[in-house]
Amino acid sequence: SNRGEVEVDARGQTNVPGVFAAGDCTTAPYKQIIVAMGEGAKASLAAFDHLIRTSAPQESAAEEKQAATA
Repeated sequence: SNRGEVEVDARGQTNVPGVFAAGDCTTAPYKQIIVAMGEGAKASLAAFDHLIRTSAPQESAAEEKQAATA
């Protein structure tokens, strides 16, 4: 944002897929500890949801062969 804050959606997700933020660094309207705690809980649940719904990157065959011979 123009104030140097990280812009997030309602779930705490930034415009970078898989990156979440919460608390005073975001555009949340109230900079209070209890609000930051709630926003952190919401962002962590959204991050967990993102992780369980996104498949992990697969290693290439060359990387697997190199790991097997190491």
